[in-house]
Amino acid sequence: MGGKITMAALLVILAANLLQSTYGRTYIVGDSTGWRIPTINNDDFYDDWADNKDFLVGDILVFNFTNGQHNVVEVTEAGYDACNAANPASTVSTGPARITLNRTGEYYFICGIPGHCAAGQKLNVEVRNGNTSGGVTPSTPVTPTTTTYTVGDSTGWRVPTNNDDFYEDWADNKHFVIGDVLVFNFTTGQHNVAEVTEDAYDDCNTANAISTLTTGPTRITLNRTGDHYFICSVPGHCSAGQKLKVEVRTGNTTGGVAPSPSVTPSTTTFTVGDSTGWRVPTTNDDFYEDWADHKHFVVGDVLVFNFTTGQHNVAEVTEDGYDDCNAANAISTLTTGPARITLNSTGDHYFICSIPGHCSAGQKLKVEVRNGNRTSTSPTPGTPSAAAPGTPSGTTNGTSSSPGTNSASSHVATLSLVFFVSIALTLFC
Repeated sequence: MGGKITMAALLVILAANLLQSTYGRTYIVGDSTGWRIPTINNDDFYDDWADNKDFLVGDILVFNFTNGQHNVVEVTEAGYDACNAANPASTVSTGPARITLNRTGEYYFICGIPGHCAAGQKLNVEVRNGNTSGGVTPSTPVTPTTTTYTVGDSTGWRVPTNNDDFYEDWADNKHFVIGDVLVFNFTTGQHNVAEVTEDAYDDCNTANAISTLTTGPTRITLNRTGDHYFICSVPGHCSAGQKLKVEVRTGNTTGGVAPSPSVTPSTTTFTVGDSTGWRVPTTNDDFYEDWADHKHFVVGDVLVFNFTTGQHNVAEVTEDGYDDCNAANAISTLTTGPARITLNSTGDHYFICSIPGHCSAGQKLKVEVRNGNRTSTSPTPGTPSAAAPGTPSGTTNGTSSSPGTNSASSHVATLSLVFFVSIALTLFC
């Protein structure tokens, strides 16, 4: 009997590991130490932390730090070695920062505050496109390659000086696909990037922007097919030509086989609360719970929280933080509205407004995200994001995969889980 119980336990553990490796894991960088200058006389503290960890595409790094005292800058290998953040792939200045590892290869992170990187606040991780438990890894032919484009190339994102059609000309003849990344290089405070509708693009109107990013450089992942419209909302800039339209296809830039409909989940953009937006409910504490009820969220879907900056925010928290309306250890906090959040992992996601009294009055949202596929009538066909940070503009990065992009892999994991648990129950009984 004892042998059967031991064997059953081993099978359950194996099944759990298989499931975990399929859907990605979350790592707290530095564990309880967080993201700061190492104080234990060990410049290699973060190297030691990452050592022997097996990072896979879809895993998440959480950098815990105090705003204003630290930041997270993704750089090239040369920038990492020289502690140089002059040309970063991205910079996140609000802690805690949550970064999804969405491509294979090496990632390099440093703190851009002078002296911090040289004192050891730097991290290098190697990401594999595989499975830690021997499960089926998505094959190369069905995974489109992705490209990182620097908008305007060396010109960056600014008011064109001689050609109102400069950005239209720049985008012409480029083949954008789902997962590609646009990098807008601009000086914070002088420009911004607002994603808008076609009508707003034509009229240079940002009154109802889908999202607005004010910190440069800004990275935007193209996570759905169709036309995307971007403008600068600083008065006069859009009408002077600082606007960009890109058409996104669901295909492969290198001639490989594009994902078939059977393995490509469609994605949808949801406006939280619909016309009500994101605010304290006036008549029903369960308003957002009712709003989410019967909706089918999948990996790659986008939540848009419409709110007035300064009056509300969006904090992603744990289940305990959600139940207690406690944002003290929030996973991430977005303070600029409207906020746009991509659901990049399966399971429950918890969001609250951390303004005192708002959550307890009903400004909180829980969504359950599945790793599945909608019917062909989904309003916004597409696939989850699979960006390639740090890839030079106009170059491909090889294959990449994230949890939810390959149905075959998830089905194998699910069937394996059922198989292992069934055997375990048989042995136990």
